Amino acid sequence: MATWFITGCSTGIGRAAAAAVAYAGHTVVATARRPETLDDLVAVHPDTVIALPLDVTDNASVGQAVDAALERVGHIDVLVNNAGIGYFSTIEESDPDDVRTMMEANFWGAARVTTALLPHLRERRAGHIFTVSSIAGVRGSTGLGYYCATKFAVSGFMEALAAEVGHLGIKVTLIEPGPVRSLWIPSGQKKEDVLPDYAPVMEPFWDRIHGLPGKQPGSPEALAEAMLRLAEAPEPPLHFIAGEHALAGARTKIESLTEDLDAWEGLTRSVDRPA
Repeated sequence: MATWFITGCSTGIGRAAAAAVAYAGHTVVATARRPETLDDLVAVHPDTVIALPLDVTDNASVGQAVDAALERVGHIDVLVNNAGIGYFSTIEESDPDDVRTMMEANFWGAARVTTALLPHLRERRAGHIFTVSSIAGVRGSTGLGYYCATKFAVSGFMEALAAEVGHLGIKVTLIEPGPVRSLWIPSGQKKEDVLPDYAPVMEPFWDRIHGLPGKQPGSPEALAEAMLRLAEAPEPPLHFIAGEHALAGARTKIESLTEDLDAWEGLTRSVDRPA
């Protein structure tokens, strides 16, 4: 049995992952800003679920949670960076302070927790780091410009990390889902009053966003089960595209990129010239 450390476990994917890991018989350090939200899970699995407070935007909180986890369980086999928030607005009309807050949670939060656990994983020459990114970290989307930026950032970070730590026995997997039934839309800040110039693209966006909650095709429980399977795989993928919506989006991105490469190959090659 393995020991998992999961961030953002109060709701959604994090909560489903913590429950699935516990029901599978593993030990799970389930973290949340309000660990009392996990009391019911601890009550069902008092010997294998450890709830700890963790604010991924705070360096001291991250250090304290990691130290407490290692003191309680001795070692960590699997890290799941899940904590994050959404933000819905055009790029031009986004609030800089709100955007920085999101970057702190979505990118720096994952970076903080990962780097806090890396010395432990290096010493053991083992471990698997999952990071919940998004199809929004694969291709840009109207109304989610700065959210996409946070997910592109964390995806690039984890790709680089995979190249650095693979020879140490540490695996890295990006989880990149489409819409999943969670509180991501209801809890995310929104700026719906847009400039008239943006109305043609943002009105359909808002119609879709308001109609999605409760109807997202992605199941957090099914995604949690997929992570359990990936954790057992001898050679897990660096990118795990989760769900039909994400699969279609990823393929569209690949096709678009391929078209650009082919159409502009001549000019691309002209940039390289003998010194």
